[in-house]
Amino acid sequence: MISKSINKAQDRIKKNFDDKDFLELFKKGGVAMLFRIGGQLMGFLLTFVIAYFFGANGLGDYVLAIVVLKIFTLISKLGLDTASIKYIASYCAEKSYNGIISFRKKAIALILCTSIICSILMYFGANVIAGFIGANSEHIRITSFFIFPMSIFIFHYQNMRGLKEIGGYSFFFWMSQALFTLLAILVLTIFSKDENVPIYAYLIGLVVISLLSFFTFSYFLKNKKSSNQIVIDNKLGDSISSILKVSIPLMLAQAVHFIMSWTDKLMLGIIDSPDVISGVATNSAQIGVYHTAFKLSMFATIGLMAIKSIASPKFAELYKKKELKLLEKVTQQSTKLIFWTTLPLVVLFILFSENLMLLFGEEFRVGVFSFVILSIGRVIVSFSGAAGNLLQMCGKQVIFMNVAIIGSLINIVLNYTLIPFYGIDGSAIATMISLVVFNLLLVYFVKKEFGFYTFYVPFFKSK
Repeated sequence: MISKSINKAQDRIKKNFDDKDFLELFKKGGVAMLFRIGGQLMGFLLTFVIAYFFGANGLGDYVLAIVVLKIFTLISKLGLDTASIKYIASYCAEKSYNGIISFRKKAIALILCTSIICSILMYFGANVIAGFIGANSEHIRITSFFIFPMSIFIFHYQNMRGLKEIGGYSFFFWMSQALFTLLAILVLTIFSKDENVPIYAYLIGLVVISLLSFFTFSYFLKNKKSSNQIVIDNKLGDSISSILKVSIPLMLAQAVHFIMSWTDKLMLGIIDSPDVISGVATNSAQIGVYHTAFKLSMFATIGLMAIKSIASPKFAELYKKKELKLLEKVTQQSTKLIFWTTLPLVVLFILFSENLMLLFGEEFRVGVFSFVILSIGRVIVSFSGAAGNLLQMCGKQVIFMNVAIIGSLINIVLNYTLIPFYGIDGSAIATMISLVVFNLLLVYFVKKEFGFYTFYVPFFKSK
């Protein structure tokens, strides 16, 4: 009986690895996962170093400054970074070199104009922003000059996704920021322990990776051209207006998704919670502890993000070719891989939650419950797979945006309700509930639009 079960399992594994689509997901997803692990380790070390030298307060101030920079960067990109995956993947399928170049020129010109406007607004609004969220106004003014480098950095690593250069994309998306910030902060702390060191280090690293991402993408594009994977043609590409019709809804979707991802930290800065419950004295310290719990729980998304990174351009390609049966198969294979790479990590996190949080210091003990709650949320989300990416890559970005709005509103209401009573634990509960609702709604709309479920439950075959 046991031998029969083993043989069946071996047959299923062999069948999967004989499937070229599964093999592509596994191989390229595996590369992405290695960079994801490396990036999480770098992020862990970076958080540890900042917490060690500057404490929970210093970490909280750093997080708030970066959040503000990311908000203005999100606006300046106009959704062109995510749109580039769709456009460049389509142009590659058509082997259109001029289509790619034309799209990039238009997109970069738009990003430059909006970045300048956003930098001016951020600089002169620094005092108002800092007063509202409890951030350091000087940090906001300093970072306002770096909106364009961050926008271009994000734009280029998303361009790599469109080219299916998952190794390059994964390095820049997962590892580069934490790696170069960590290197810069280690050098700067030799000379100074000034409270501004983490921000200076982040910005130095940002300039370096912005330049590196540009040259790396150019190298990949040149290679595809020389190998005739793309050829010089007469295609002028899509007009600016048609590009914006695709990118603006994506930007709005990114905005509400960003709100859902960062609402907890922003509202911890805005709303006071009882010290007796939160266990830490200031809002910045609470954010520092909560951010640490959040970052650690993100380790569980290694499989989710790695598989999504290769699956997204494949979704766009298959949908464009109208191969819906193959699209369903790839989607469900993706979810299965995501689930089985998430569950073991979450189990380990729950078993050793206190030990992991105490690595950062005794003041981080109060974040243990938040860490457990957030980790449980990650495994529930893994059931849903890459539903959001599927909708965005297949022309259903408006649906994704609407679902993200609902998720964001739930997150805001729950954070507003729970933080005054439960502090960082209330924020963790709010985040988990909103993420679960958000992902289940995405699964529902994928079923409605495409006729199949993206979720995976062990021993249960979805129809």
